Amino acid sequence: MTAGSQVRREVRVSLGGNEKNIRRKAHRVHCNATHMSSSEQIKIADGAAVAARAIVWVGDLTDQQKSDVLESTLIAQLAADKQYSSDSEDDTLTWYKKYADTLGSVGWRTNNAAFTEVSYDRTEGTIHDTVLEQLANDPTVSKALYASVSRALLAFARTGSGSDAEKVFDSASIASSSEFASFQLAVASVNADGDLNLTLLAWFYSSNQKIGSTLWFSWKNASLNLQTSTLTMTLNVDLYDQVRFSIHDKLDSANKLELLVPL
Repeated sequence: MTAGSQVRREVRVSLGGNEKNIRRKAHRVHCNATHMSSSEQIKIADGAAVAARAIVWVGDLTDQQKSDVLESTLIAQLAADKQYSSDSEDDTLTWYKKYADTLGSVGWRTNNAAFTEVSYDRTEGTIHDTVLEQLANDPTVSKALYASVSRALLAFARTGSGSDAEKVFDSASIASSSEFASFQLAVASVNADGDLNLTLLAWFYSSNQKIGSTLWFSWKNASLNLQTSTLTMTLNVDLYDQVRFSIHDKLDSANKLELLVPL
């Protein structure tokens, strides 16, 4: 089996309902292998978008690259959602393994990242401020990465309480118990060699207070456990070319493209 045929087989994740195997004529596949039409591309006017439980900064990318990042990370989330819940710490660790495996199967070269607990002494605070403080104090986080995360969070905040972006993000992030949440902040960029890179900063936390908003959750005199992990990835475009339209069609036919919300 060739590498390309293996990737095409592995990307056949089910998104629920009656999944269709969409067949296209050979000449259409060939013509579209490296370029998605403007009507199919995700329209990101500014620099960021929500992709289910992720807020992604894509400000410096082409339209095609933006679509590739957002759709590939969304399909990986949905594949993990189908097999595993993320309602607890143990469930979320298993969820992330499936998520990373799916990203690898569609062309992302990923590293192995482990979650570590964030230590802090505050008796009160907000998740938003804690995340920014943790990144600011992390020597491995560059100024450019911190700036891009800050801009993505600002774009998200400007959508306002109860916005479509916030509803999609919170619905995907907050567990059914409302005492656990898992979310991602991601920054996509292109390096000097033209490679498409993605730094994915993942967090999950639990509290004995009800979580109503993932990022704006505040606590006082309550227990909170916060853990974080960083996953860095580089896209093998030749492999992704072979699955791009399969991914887009699966998201479209399952009405999952509505989980991509421009900010």
